[in-house]
Amino acid sequence: MSINAESLITDHLDLWSSTIKSKKTTGRGSKKKQELYGIKKLRELILELAVRGLLVKQNSADESALKLLKRVEQKRTILLKSKKIKNQRGIEPIPNRSITSAPNGWRPVRLGSLVEMYNGRAFKSTEWRSQGLPIVRIQNLNDSNAQFNYFDGDILDHNIINNNSFLISWSGTPGTSFGAFIWNRGEAALNQHINNCVFHSEELNLNFMCLAVNGQMNHFITKAQGGVGLKHVTKGTLNNALIEMPPLAEQHRIVAKVDELMALCDQLEQ
Repeated sequence: MSINAESLITDHLDLWSSTIKSKKTTGRGSKKKQELYGIKKLRELILELAVRGLLVKQNSADESALKLLKRVEQKRTILLKSKKIKNQRGIEPIPNRSITSAPNGWRPVRLGSLVEMYNGRAFKSTEWRSQGLPIVRIQNLNDSNAQFNYFDGDILDHNIINNNSFLISWSGTPGTSFGAFIWNRGEAALNQHINNCVFHSEELNLNFMCLAVNGQMNHFITKAQGGVGLKHVTKGTLNNALIEMPPLAEQHRIVAKVDELMALCDQLEQ
């Protein structure tokens, strides 16, 4: 890990944990509501350092991301030839490597070249049942205690998710609704406004991909469509997200360090 980056986090824990800001809320008692703003910004900093390659040291012995991406592309080609996926249109070329600041051994790739995205099903309230598959809505991703509605009927395979399903919530209110998630609460039915993302290769580290997508979420929202308060990030925007891909071994190191630092943030919040 970069000494400067580590010091930026660990040498100022008192500052991160003591910075408090009033929430922008309305209604009775709103003046008393506060948030741990410093820790919120610390989490954002950890994420930014992670996806820029500044959180852990590079290892020249690691297999380069270029070889990894070549294997992913080979698997994608097989899926295309067997017509299990469709060729994505509108994916932009990779920009000149000289304008990126990623470390050596990293390679840029468009998200749409790694994954096939399927939007969830538009369930009607009349279809809700008291048993069957739990319907995963955006609130169920953001709050593990949010109650489920259930569906008991026929549903397309790509609208069914299970443990380790990679999801991107792409519609709602900025700051609360958007994000990438790894589902880990069993078989369920996916609601609309959430993409079920099926990667072309199982070799990629899903936890790193979650970091990479969430690291660009604010950028996605600036390009989102919709009116005031309600935004939609299009599939085209997500497909063209430029991911800086580290070597696979470094992906694992980054995820482990982020987990460690986020656990520290949890302790500071307590």
